[in-house]
Amino acid sequence: MNKITQSRLLQITAVFLFLQTLIITLSPAVRARSWVVDYRFSQWIAFGLWGLFVARAHYDITRKLPDADPYLFPAAALISGWGLLTIWRLDPNFGARQALWFGVGTAVLIAGTRLVNIDFLRRYKYILLTCSTFLVALTLIFGTNPSGSGPRLWLGYSDFYLQPSEPLKLLLIVFLSAYFADKLPSRLRIIHILYPTILLSGIVILMLVVQRDLGTASIFTALYAVIVYLATGRKRILYISLLLLALVSIAGYEFVGIVHARMASWLNPWNDPTGSSYQIIQALIAIANGGVLGQGPGLGSPGFIPVALSDFMYAAIAEETGLIGTLGLLAIIGVIITRGLRAALRAPDLFRRMLAAGITAYFGLQTILIVGGNLRLLPLTGVTLPFVSYGGSSLLTSFVALLILINISNHLDIDPAPLPKPQPYLVLGGFIFAGLLALALANGWWSLVRGPDLLTRSDNQRRVIEERYVSRGLLLDSTNSIINNNNGGIGTYSRNYKYVDLAPVTGYTDPIYGQAGLEASLDDYLRGLKGNPTSKLWWSNLLYGMNSEGLNVRLSIDLYLQNRADEMMVGSRGAVVLLNAKSGEILVMASHPTFNPNHLSESGAKLLVDPNKPLINRATQGQYPPGTIM
Repeated sequence: MNKITQSRLLQITAVFLFLQTLIITLSPAVRARSWVVDYRFSQWIAFGLWGLFVARAHYDITRKLPDADPYLFPAAALISGWGLLTIWRLDPNFGARQALWFGVGTAVLIAGTRLVNIDFLRRYKYILLTCSTFLVALTLIFGTNPSGSGPRLWLGYSDFYLQPSEPLKLLLIVFLSAYFADKLPSRLRIIHILYPTILLSGIVILMLVVQRDLGTASIFTALYAVIVYLATGRKRILYISLLLLALVSIAGYEFVGIVHARMASWLNPWNDPTGSSYQIIQALIAIANGGVLGQGPGLGSPGFIPVALSDFMYAAIAEETGLIGTLGLLAIIGVIITRGLRAALRAPDLFRRMLAAGITAYFGLQTILIVGGNLRLLPLTGVTLPFVSYGGSSLLTSFVALLILINISNHLDIDPAPLPKPQPYLVLGGFIFAGLLALALANGWWSLVRGPDLLTRSDNQRRVIEERYVSRGLLLDSTNSIINNNNGGIGTYSRNYKYVDLAPVTGYTDPIYGQAGLEASLDDYLRGLKGNPTSKLWWSNLLYGMNSEGLNVRLSIDLYLQNRADEMMVGSRGAVVLLNAKSGEILVMASHPTFNPNHLSESGAKLLVDPNKPLINRATQGQYPPGTIM
């Protein structure tokens, strides 16, 4: 039965990822609204590799671990494939590296179904933790950073990099679980049991703080508190850990530059949207741009977010799949949490129970920490989203942790070990699910409530891209003569100002200088956000991930009279306004000197229109039917 369930879930997963790959492949045609484009065929390499490794892993799991939980591997396969395709879509080079690490991770999983003995981890807990701690210590001397700057958290040779703190998280869980499983039955005083773990864990956390890897240090502190709480059932451990994290955060804010910058960006990112808060602002704009349904795979612009491949993968997925996609992602992670806790509660001994619960806490807490940072619910820490974010060390560690969970769940024919106090496990599960719910609510806040405000910000460069692909409405005079129109076609649209002397009134829309004048005040109509039927807007966003064509706007200005007024003002400085005395309509608004908005990108000296030069001829009339927006 488990084999059939796992097989069907993997088939559904494969269909989902197949459709995503197909949509990403066709996305250039969708955006350009033409079949003559360069398609993204390389995406199929990622899907093919995913399929081969997942099929082989499924075969070995069902043969070697027939009673294993049938939901764990399909859930992990889905989100890891989702992350792989998203990374490949953003950068094929990094996508190829992630595919390689995915292959390594699944190969370790496959080999582990044959070779891994959980008792081996328990027996050699000190050696494993010591070796991993030694590797972290080496980064203090030989550490590097693939980006060339920032904390040196990696050990590297050529193009191969390993972040020792990633496997150290898992080995800390192994060590604490094995240690408490050995010591608790001896009925020693709690302080005698705890002080060795406090010493070892404190050394590790101190090294991470020295490295400025504060995100990982926070995860270590949280994991230590969780496992001690599971072992002792004493909530004061949790309160002390929360107090410690708060004190460390305050100290970091006061004395560590990078912590101060991240805390300031968290508390009020709007103070420096183009500086230290640029990442989080762009992430929130991406989430808002995704809305409910998303822009569509391959149609968003998550590349505007720095380090979207790792720190902001959640925001990248949110932009292209919307609130529905991210809620689905959180739900799948929730499945892993649920099945992990189930494996813990049904484990045949105390070591396996605490190990399964610790791994579940690792997946849940790290998800809450990084997604909370993306959503400005928590300060940004820079840890990875398990199975999803780019990073070989993180992905490999996640698959090893998954292997252990699957192995522990393979005991349906053995009675669970006695559990006198289930409350700590229930509290852990409740806390994680409360965190996931908070993330879902925060995502809805930025997508639906704050979304419209974020999308109209001047630093939302997605508007610039959209205007290159969607025709902007024209500005016409009262006789339908063209004042402002567009040059180029889909993908190359740019604004053209035919009657430049009216620029002080009509203004401009420019990718660098923003908007002014009527181009700004009538922007919603010119962009098609207002005036179009709701069904048309919905369909255009669903199909193209963009708005409908803009509407033409007819003004009360009469270009013939405007031209006469401008001619009379040649060589003079001042302004003329002519009204229709009966209706109150403005017929002329002339101001000199003026400027040429077609030359905004040129030097300031060339922007001004010489009042002594002849003016341009009157715009051609009668080419467009009357617009009705005044």
